[in-house]
Amino acid sequence: MKYNIPKSTYPFIAILILLFLVELFAPRPIDWTQNFNADDKRPFGSYLIMDLMKEELFPNKEIEVQSVPVFNYPREELILPPKNYIYITNSLDMKDWDVDRLIKLAEEGNQIFIAASSISFALADTLGISITPTVLFENLKKTKRIQSFENRKIAYKKTYKFEKAFDMISIDQFHKDSIVVLGRDQEKNIQFVKKKFGKGNVFFSCQPLAFTNYNVLADNNADYIAGAFSYLPNNAVVWDEYYKPTRLLRTSSPIRYLLTHPPLKLGIYLLLICLIFLLIFQGKRQERIVPVVKPLRNTSLDFIQTLGTLYYTRKNHKDIAVKKFKYFKEYIRSRYHIDFKRNNIKELSSRSGLPEKTLLMLLEQSSSIESLTHLTQEGLEDFHSKIEYIYKNCN
Repeated sequence: MKYNIPKSTYPFIAILILLFLVELFAPRPIDWTQNFNADDKRPFGSYLIMDLMKEELFPNKEIEVQSVPVFNYPREELILPPKNYIYITNSLDMKDWDVDRLIKLAEEGNQIFIAASSISFALADTLGISITPTVLFENLKKTKRIQSFENRKIAYKKTYKFEKAFDMISIDQFHKDSIVVLGRDQEKNIQFVKKKFGKGNVFFSCQPLAFTNYNVLADNNADYIAGAFSYLPNNAVVWDEYYKPTRLLRTSSPIRYLLTHPPLKLGIYLLLICLIFLLIFQGKRQERIVPVVKPLRNTSLDFIQTLGTLYYTRKNHKDIAVKKFKYFKEYIRSRYHIDFKRNNIKELSSRSGLPEKTLLMLLEQSSSIESLTHLTQEGLEDFHSKIEYIYKNCN
């Protein structure tokens, strides 16, 4: 079959092909979304952090991923051997009951490590700290931030440069008697602290971007991550995936899954382009063979013939007589609204115009037929003729 493609559609088709090629070969821009997810390989994901913990920081230790709030952790966590609970996100929004459960974990000997640029009021009040932005006019032109540890055993006079991946904030107010300062920036602003709760500790850093893929690969910043985690014992790790910034955007939608993988996304685009071409080339109406529709067969006669053959073969005259009388009584009931009984004979006679003797004779004959075990063909014909007489002569 030949297709006549209008010349006016040529530019449209060429543009579609060009867009497809551009999408196919165009370089992918870097996605700087702050997600901190353990399986994300983008700059601000935590895929390399997980590898670093498994291979070097906590070797041969189980790393459990939790995707529920702290309050929903199993109650057994309070009596199990101590673990390291790690929370890395841009905003750690914990409710009061979550904070209470977190502190109980620390009091039982667990170590809590938090890296967040903002925290809920309940958590800040419990830790006794205040996070303050340091966005001053003299800091606007700065493209890097220097971090260092207070403990000389970790890194004596060693600094770490963070370019792009840092937040202009610091820990401003805190209780000096209960909080230990662990790290500062180049302006002596406090960045990393520790507070003891019972048998455990809560470590807090206000620079979550320092613990991302970008800084694992940048300069010697991986040593800073190792130094911060060196305060934690070599215990099993519980990694949080619930308090991440992209938690509300996560979905199990198949479409979102397809669009987040470049090969599958390209396949979707190719399918849409093929559908457009199909609409263009197959859009016109095509003639089809009109099928021959046979008229519906009247099966009533076949049904009657089948029943007649059945009764003729069985020769059960009594059954036929009983059924005919049953249909006759239904006919009387529906037409005269009265049952065909002996005490109704007089009233039925007045309504139908038939003699009482004829109706009474039919009623007595039906009673005698029901008492018989076998009815002859002559008896059936006689009974049938009486019923037909009433059908024809009733008013």
